Amino acid sequence: MTTTTPDDLLGCVQNDDLFQDVLLEDPSAAQTATERRRQASLMRKAESLCLDCPVMIDCLYGAVVRHDVAGYCAGTTARQRQEMRRILGVQVEPENFDSFAGASPAHQVDHGEVLRLRRSDPTASLESIAQQLGCSLSTVKRHLRKARRGEPVGRPKVAMVPPTVEQVIAAYQQVVTRKPTERAARKAA
Repeated sequence: MTTTTPDDLLGCVQNDDLFQDVLLEDPSAAQTATERRRQASLMRKAESLCLDCPVMIDCLYGAVVRHDVAGYCAGTTARQRQEMRRILGVQVEPENFDSFAGASPAHQVDHGEVLRLRRSDPTASLESIAQQLGCSLSTVKRHLRKARRGEPVGRPKVAMVPPTVEQVIAAYQQVVTRKPTERAARKAA
């Protein structure tokens, strides 16, 4: 049996308080000059840990191509990863929180059935509809909200060839290592 020592843990695991700091999770939280200086210091520490991490490339690829990660991850901010996805032509679906709430991905709630149950008994509670369908209350609310707004349900499936690791690294270098003067020139153009 292999035991994990603190030295074996990744920097983000050993320093979870750093990576979960509100100033890294939500960059707009830094309102004052002191908070912005603290945020910059936290980013430098987090970046240093990420750049020294043995799984940084795998983490970066996953955070850009597979998962919509919040906060600071793989040496990047959420905004930087969004820019990298734009460059790569990648769209990442947000996490499906229904799966965390106990609904299995195989159990898709039929939009028409939610609407039918609501129309058949408008006085029934949304909780009772959720129980009938075997889903969460938030799922029922989401379907009803989409119906009210006239939004399409589900997303069209588009076959996408995922970028290579090399392409993700090139996008990283383009976005993260860009000098401030290059950013200003791009905005001015």
